[in-house]
Amino acid sequence: MVCRVRARLVCSGRAKEVVALLNSGFESDEPDIVVPVDVARELGLWPPSGCDTAVLDTGGGEVSSPYYRGCADFILLLDDREPKKVRVNVIVNPHVDEVAVSDYVASELGIILLDFKRGDWRLKDDPPDKVRKSVSPADSGVNRTEGTALVMTDPTRR
Repeated sequence: MVCRVRARLVCSGRAKEVVALLNSGFESDEPDIVVPVDVARELGLWPPSGCDTAVLDTGGGEVSSPYYRGCADFILLLDDREPKKVRVNVIVNPHVDEVAVSDYVASELGIILLDFKRGDWRLKDDPPDKVRKSVSPADSGVNRTEGTALVMTDPTRR
């Protein structure tokens, strides 16, 4: 199992609830998330327009993708407390089928992964005995159980 959370993406007045993969292999020096084309379309980010290009190192090699700086809010939805929000850069990757959260965004939200196998996590400011559970990918229509490792290399390289 991997760890997934419920979130809402808000971009230019459009909103989409998603299940997002917490991916420790998605390393970034900026608040980046990756979205598939269908999510990008609902947020008004597809087809690409007025954006940079990000070059991603993936397990299958380098991929160039549309990169929108600071264009959306990633809102972590929690059942027992107020949501947490981070302004994010959005990378649209036609080769993924679910939203993936970089290590940077997970850290900004205060997410601590306790157990990848069981999908256990908590927030930095949760009580030490609080354990939150991963949500099912079925909540977003995703049927995958594997992640995609992404490393941001150069968001301005075309």
